[in-house]
Amino acid sequence: MKNLFFLFVATLWGCVGLDTKDDAIRPIEFSIVSSTKVIVTDNGGNPVAKGSIARLALLIDEKQLIDTEFLNKYGVKESKSLTWISSVPSVATVVNNEVMALAAGTCFLSTTIENKSVSVNLTVVANANNDVASVTVSAPTTTSLQLNGTAQLVATAKNMSGATLTGKTFEWFSENSSILTISTTGLVTAIANGEAEVHAKVEGVKSNSIKFSVGTVNQLTGTFQNAGGYMAKGTVTAKEANGKLVIELKSDFSASVALGTFIYLANSTSGGTVKSAGLELGQWSSGAKTFEVAGVALTQYKYVVVLCKPAGVTFGFAELKP
Repeated sequence: MKNLFFLFVATLWGCVGLDTKDDAIRPIEFSIVSSTKVIVTDNGGNPVAKGSIARLALLIDEKQLIDTEFLNKYGVKESKSLTWISSVPSVATVVNNEVMALAAGTCFLSTTIENKSVSVNLTVVANANNDVASVTVSAPTTTSLQLNGTAQLVATAKNMSGATLTGKTFEWFSENSSILTISTTGLVTAIANGEAEVHAKVEGVKSNSIKFSVGTVNQLTGTFQNAGGYMAKGTVTAKEANGKLVIELKSDFSASVALGTFIYLANSTSGGTVKSAGLELGQWSSGAKTFEVAGVALTQYKYVVVLCKPAGVTFGFAELKP
């Protein structure tokens, strides 16, 4: 029997910071931001997945125990009784926090805690070596397309041990075919302005989705706002140039200073999620600064976040918009 460990976190601790306006030492402040994340570990306690959705593959008749530990907003452990629901009970069920894999297929195991939903994307296979346990579509060099523009996507299928499987047939899907079409070989074509996602499937196992923006947008702009009692102000732009994503903090940018004020790209403003799942650009707190990142698309991240990295506390953020 395997052991699957979930750590639910609903707190962020404050930082001791400096106010950049008058350089006076600020008192200790505690910024309580509700967040929930999942850390999945193997039997040796090594992290194997993070995020609000974890991925898991089991063999038919295999069991998986889900142990849970909940920390409240003050960091104190509390006993919580969680009810897990299977989206396809014929594939897997959960009884007394124990997953039972019943038949080959895919389903979601979900539970709710503190009004936050946490899910496990479960694939059940009959053969550990030959059956598909996961499908991943690699991020393209750009997700911003002009009308009639194209992008080639590449997907990989792997078995339970993470070995790449060859000779598999990939099915490609556009989630809005009026904006994007996709060929049997993964070639995306933009046919109308807007946003749409595409994904792949192999033997019924769905991949991650890739979102494309179609139109003339080649730059995004954001204005910083404060968070958690700390300060962040000014403007930021994001654009693609020479195959890189260029993030420019303007001269009007400033933020609270702490022992580790960092700039991140993220799809959440919650400090814990930014620290665990965001992309760190570098340390900065005042004035103009340019960061360049290769392999990141213009619309891949929604926010530029100012984070007290040691404590995982958000000082402020800017939402990137056309």
